[in-house]
Amino acid sequence: MINIEKKKWTLMFYFASDNVLSPSALSQVKAMKAAGFQVNTNVIVYFDPNEKGAPTRVFEINQKQKQKNTSSVIGDCSGPLVSVLTGDNLSPAEISNLPGAESKEFGKSLRNIDELDATTALSNFLGFCAETYPADHYMLFMVGHGMVVGRDAFLPDENPESAIGLVQLGETIRRFSDQIKKHAGVLELIGMHSCSMSAIEVAYQLKGTASYMLSSQGISFVPAWPYRQMLIEVFNAVETGSAVSTTDARVNVNLLKRLHTLCIHNSADFMYAGYSADSCLCSLDDRVRNLDKPITNLTNALMEGVLDDHCRKLILLAHWNSQSYWHDTYTDLYDFCVCLRRLCELPKLDQQQQQQAPPFGRRRSDKPLEAIAGACLAVIETLRPSDSGNLNGPIVAVDFIGPDTQYSHGLSIYFPWSEPLEDQNERVLHNYGNYAFTRELFEGSWLDFLRSYFKETRRCDRLTDELMHEDKTLVAYQHDPNFMKALEAARATFSSLIATDGAAIIAATRQQNIIHDVPLQGKISPPDSGGAACACLPNKNYSREFTMSFGTSTIFIEEPKQTAA
Repeated sequence: MINIEKKKWTLMFYFASDNVLSPSALSQVKAMKAAGFQVNTNVIVYFDPNEKGAPTRVFEINQKQKQKNTSSVIGDCSGPLVSVLTGDNLSPAEISNLPGAESKEFGKSLRNIDELDATTALSNFLGFCAETYPADHYMLFMVGHGMVVGRDAFLPDENPESAIGLVQLGETIRRFSDQIKKHAGVLELIGMHSCSMSAIEVAYQLKGTASYMLSSQGISFVPAWPYRQMLIEVFNAVETGSAVSTTDARVNVNLLKRLHTLCIHNSADFMYAGYSADSCLCSLDDRVRNLDKPITNLTNALMEGVLDDHCRKLILLAHWNSQSYWHDTYTDLYDFCVCLRRLCELPKLDQQQQQQAPPFGRRRSDKPLEAIAGACLAVIETLRPSDSGNLNGPIVAVDFIGPDTQYSHGLSIYFPWSEPLEDQNERVLHNYGNYAFTRELFEGSWLDFLRSYFKETRRCDRLTDELMHEDKTLVAYQHDPNFMKALEAARATFSSLIATDGAAIIAATRQQNIIHDVPLQGKISPPDSGGAACACLPNKNYSREFTMSFGTSTIFIEEPKQTAA
C-alpha cells in the first residue's frame, strides 16, 4: 500500500540504464536497500534495464519495513544476508489504481515503456513523484550517460532510441519544480551522476529550478557515488533536524557539502584503475547570473583578440594548455582564463628595455591583450568557490583526484577545436543557439566567439597554404591545366561527402525557413557500426576544402590503363 501522506523529504533516483550501464545501476539500487529507512523520507527509484523481456521497474525502497515501524532504522548491519528488492517493487497496476491523474498516466506508460521517448519517460516519473510522494524538500539524482552540452543526448535510451536535449531537460525539471511549489515543496538538489555535466551551459539552463547541482566535469562512473552512505547521511540529518537550515527553512548546505565529499572520497579508489575524478557543488540561484557580465566581457574581448595575429596565438596556446574533458570537447573555464591571463600579461622589463620599448598602447595587440587579461581576471574571481571566501559566485565546493583532472575548478564550457559537422541528427551549433546561456548573453554570446574562433584559427587547404608561403610542392602544378581540371572535377565529385560544410548547408536552408523540412547532405551520425570512424571532434582545425596531390590527380585525368593478365 502506497502511503501518500506528505513527508519532510522525497529522494528520487532515475536510472536511465537501458544500455550497458544496467548491471552497475542495479548494484546501486541494492546498495540503497542496505541504507535502511527514515520514517519521514521517501526513497523512490526508477530503473530501466537493458535486457529484452525485463520491464522497467519502480521501487519504493524499504516501504514494507517502514510501514511496520514507527521509528527509523538507519543502516542495515543486522546480519550476513543481502537484502532483496522483492518487497519494494511497485507494479503498474498498483500505480494506476492511485487516484491522481499523473499516477494513472505513469502506470499506463510503464506497460508500454519501450514506446516512450527519454524525455517523456523522465517527465512521467517526476509527475508521479510530485503527486504521490508530496514533501517539503526533494532531491533528484539522474544516472546515465551525459555530455549533454553540444551533443543534446542526455540519458539515452535504446528502446526506443532517444535521448534528452539540454533545452528539454530544463523544461522538464522546471515543470516539476513548478508543480511541487504549488504545495510548498522545493527541489533542493539535482544530482547529475553522468559524465561532463558540470558545465556553464547546464547551470544556466537549470538556474531557478533547484537550489543546488552536484555533478562532474570529467568521467563519472555509476559506482563512483556511494548511494548507501549518501542515503545514511541524509537520513541522519533528517532524523536530527539538521537537514534544513534554521535561518531560511531551506536545505542545509553543509549536508550537501558532505554528499559532495562522499562522492569524491569514494572516487579515490578509482585511481587504482588509473581513473581521475572530480566533483563540484554549484548553486542554481541568482549567483549564476553573476557570471553574465564577466562572461560577456570575456567573449567580446576574445572576439576582438582572435582577429589579431598575436592575440590569436595566445588564445590557441591557452586553449591547448588548459584543462579539458572528453577529447577536448569541453574546457574548464576558470583554468582557461588562468592560462590566458598569464600569457597576456606583459613581461617586466628592466630600465634599459623600458627605454627602448614602445609606450604601452603603441602596439596593435596591446589593447586587446589588456582587455582579455582584465576579463579573464573577472571570470576567475567570480568562479572562485565560496569556501575560499567568494560569496558571489555559483560554485560552493570543488575537488579532484588524479592527474587527468588536476586543473578542474568546477564548471566547464563547450570549446572544441574545430567546427562540428552537422547532419539530420546532430546540429550542435544550431542547438547551442537555443540554450539559455546563449539566448540570455546575446550581446556577446559564447557561440559568436566559437564561430569566429573556428574561422580565424582554421588552417587553409594545402594548395592555398603553399601559395601563401611560396612552397614548391603543389604550387608548381597550379598552372598545369590538367591538374587544375582534375582538381575541379574531384571537388565536384566529392562535394557532398567531404568538401561541403555542414554549417553552410544549415545556414542556407535556414535562410529559406525550411531547416526542419529539407534533409541535409551526407551521412547521419553515428558513423557506420562496422567502421573505425570516431565521432569525437579532432583537435585539428583544417579546411574542409577538397585537395589532393599531383600523383592522385591522374585518377581524374584519364582512365587507368589495364594490364594484361
